[in-house]
Amino acid sequence: MPTEKFYNLKEGKKQAILEAAGDELLETPYSLLTVSRIIQKAGISRASFYYYFSDKEDLFRHLREEMKNRFIKVVEKALRQKQGNFREGFQAVISTMLEDGGFQKTCCLYQRMVEDTECHNQAVRQEAAFHEKEGLREFVKNCQGLLNPELYPGLDEEKTVCLMELGVLVVAKTLFLYLMGSEKKEYLEGIASVQLEILERGARALPRKS
Repeated sequence: MPTEKFYNLKEGKKQAILEAAGDELLETPYSLLTVSRIIQKAGISRASFYYYFSDKEDLFRHLREEMKNRFIKVVEKALRQKQGNFREGFQAVISTMLEDGGFQKTCCLYQRMVEDTECHNQAVRQEAAFHEKEGLREFVKNCQGLLNPELYPGLDEEKTVCLMELGVLVVAKTLFLYLMGSEKKEYLEGIASVQLEILERGARALPRKS
C-alpha cells in the first residue's frame, strides 16, 4: 500500500498521479509500463515516486482499490436517493455508470490491467478478498440502514451480504457486455432490470426475522 506521505498529499495531487498512471496504462501494456513513463506523465521525480510507492505494482494495487471505493460510494449514494429500495438503487447505479464516461474509462483501465498475467492474478486476489464473507460483510456493516427494513423485513446480515453481492454481479455483467459492444445499452438495461426485479421479489418474500 502507499506510504503515509502519499496519503498526506493534497487530494488533487494524489488524483493527478493516479490519473497519469491510468492514462499511461491505456496507451501501454502493463508489462511494458515503466516507472519512468509514469513519473514523466505525472510530472514528479523518481525519488518522489518511491517516496509514495514501493514499486509499480504497489501503485496499481492502490489504483484498483480506488476504483472499488468509487463504485461503493456510487452504490451508497444511489440506495440513499432511492430510500433503501434495492432494485431502484441498483438500476440507478447501472444508469449512472453507463452514462458516465469516467466510469467507462475506469472499466477500460481495469480491463487493461487484467490483460497482463501477473496483474490479473493480483486483481483476482484483491477482488476475492473483498467478496469473501468478511470483506463483503464489512461493506454491508458500513452501509447499515441503506436497505429499507420495511421493504425487506426478512433480511438479516447474512442475507443482506448475499443480496448486495448479487446486485454487484448484475452491475458488473451489464458493464462488461456494454464495453464489449455485444448489445445496445437499452437492451442491457432492460435485462438488468428484470434480473434486479427477480432479486427484489425474492428479498421481499423472505420470512420475517424472528
